[in-house]
This record gives sequence, C-alpha cells and structure tokens, in this order.
Amino acid sequence: MLGIKTSPVRPPSIGRTPERRRGRRRILIALSIVVVVAMFTPIPWLLPRGTDWGMAWRLDGNLAVNGEVVAPSGRWTWLTAGRPPLVVEVLLSEKGTTRDLRDAPASTQPEFNEPMAAAVGLVHAGYEIEFGLIVEAVNPINSNYPERAIVVEMNGVPLSNYAMWKMVVANSGGPVTFRTNEGQLHTAPGPGLPYERVYIIDEAPQGVRAVVGGPLASIPPFKYIRNLALGRSHGLIVALATYAHAADGDLAAGRHVAATGGVRGDGTVTRIGGLLAKASAARRAGVEIMFFPADQAGELAGFDPGVMELVPVRTLAEAIVFLEATGGRLPNEASESDAGVDQHAAVCIDCRQATDR
Repeated sequence: MLGIKTSPVRPPSIGRTPERRRGRRRILIALSIVVVVAMFTPIPWLLPRGTDWGMAWRLDGNLAVNGEVVAPSGRWTWLTAGRPPLVVEVLLSEKGTTRDLRDAPASTQPEFNEPMAAAVGLVHAGYEIEFGLIVEAVNPINSNYPERAIVVEMNGVPLSNYAMWKMVVANSGGPVTFRTNEGQLHTAPGPGLPYERVYIIDEAPQGVRAVVGGPLASIPPFKYIRNLALGRSHGLIVALATYAHAADGDLAAGRHVAATGGVRGDGTVTRIGGLLAKASAARRAGVEIMFFPADQAGELAGFDPGVMELVPVRTLAEAIVFLEATGGRLPNEASESDAGVDQHAAVCIDCRQATDR
C-alpha cells in the first residue's frame, strides 16, 4: 500500500533476552558450586574402616576437669586415626566400608569415657573415687531381646561396679536373668548375656566432669560431634595428663609426650585401633615419648620411630613410673607454709555439692 514495504512485527522472544540468559547462567554456576561444595563436604558421623590416616592433637590447655583447664608442664598430645569421609567418597565406595558413629555403643562416647579417664588419673594422684559400671549389650542373638540394652542387674545382683560384674560372670553357669535400665526383666539360656557384643566400661561418679576440646566443645557443631561414639583410645593420655596436673609435679620435664590406649578404672590399658597410623602421626608431630598398649607391640614391628621413643605399657602406673624415672620430677613436698592446706584443692571433685554445703 502506497508503495511502502513493511515487515511483520515479531513478538519479543520469551526467555532469550541477554539479561535472562545471563541470569540463567548465574543460577547454573551457583548450583554447580553448591553441588561441588556438597560433594567435597565431610560427613562427621562416618568413619572409614581400616584407615591409615592419623592425626595428632594438643591436649594440654584443651582438657577441662570440673571446669578447670588441665595444663601440666611440658606438651601432651592425643592421637586419632581416620577422618570423616567426603560425600563423593561415600557415593563411590562399596557398602560397608564406613562405620556409622551414631549407631556405635554409648560407652564409646566422650561424655562417658573422658570423665572416667580423668577420674583414673585423679585416683592415681591420691583422690578417693568410687567407680560405677556401664554394661551395654548390642546385637541380640534373637528377636526376644531388645536391640540395645543397658544391663543394670544380672541374676538378682546389681551391677554396681566391675568387681560385681566379674563375680556374677564367674558364678553364672546356667540360665541368666537380667534387668535393663528401663526396668525390663529378661531370661536367657545362659551362661552369658544373649548378645553378640557386650561392652563393659567403668563409670565416673557424677562429681567428676571432664571434656576435651576447650571452648569449642560447647559450640553446637562441635558439641554434636562430641556426642558421637568417637572411641576410648584417648583415655590413657587424658588420665596421664590429669594425673600430671593434679599431682602438681613436672612429669614431662619439658618433653613432648603422646599416648594412645583405653584405660579401665584400675588403670589397666586396653587395646585400640589404628596404632600404626597414630604412631606415624606422633612422629610427624615431633613427639619424643609415645605410650601405647603393650599387647599391641607387634603391630609396630618394622616401624621407624625416628627420634621418638616407643614405650609399651600395661597400666597407667607404668607410664607414670617411666616418666619419673627418665627425668620427670615428683611432686614437691608440702612446705611448712602449706601445713593444713589440702594439696588436692586444685581440682574440685564435686564443686556443685561442695558449694551447696
């Protein structure tokens, strides 16, 4: 019309404007970053089985007993084996290659074993402490019994301490009756408890409170991790450092001391896992003396400790005697000015009750 050529008007392309394309790219990039970060995020409640990765952590200044920071002279290190696996590692690994720390026995949680280990150290320093007992049974032999049980009585005898447990077990030859902490009474053919695994741990009295982790231990993420079943292998070093602090001597004599091993109420050192990985971590950290369970000495055959001295021990007392015999100084005798002063006042066994009275 009128010789004027016109072109049809095209509606704007939905979603194809430069601004929209850039917006989509930003969203895709952000999602990609989130996925990558998520894939390389550690899962704190899992632990690989058979790991060869060890780490050394400073204990002095990071252990508190009844609210007081334990910091004896020298340097004291606790050792761990394994690290939380990354999400991508779990997705690519076979089933059964990791251990879920949420389902592990309660007796391996720090809230139980750290106060107990500290109490052992206090006992060796001269405190009078009576231990209780936790008997935890898991994986029943059949469905007639609870999946997990805290056993408080067996054959009519309260399991109040380790001596009572040993007596009941020694006299158990036929059917067994046992009561759980929930009041349930069960009968089994005997002679032992009808479970695949039974964990026995001495329990510190309520007046002894201990926590490893320093100020971070009360922060929610770290508090959650501490509630996981992290094991008992740092019991020996917790007991040893607590003893050194409470005895008020110079047990380390300026040396760097590390230890790994569980510990019972009587000071007996128990077996642990990942010993070779922990010894390697101690060597890298410059540890001078490393204590470990004597029953596992064969696991370190062929290991090169460098300048580090490897000391197998069967009891906490053996570790104390070794340090004293190789340079550690005994606690100073009370001076005349200290007469009548409680030399154990540095660590209050039951501060709350003492205050109430």
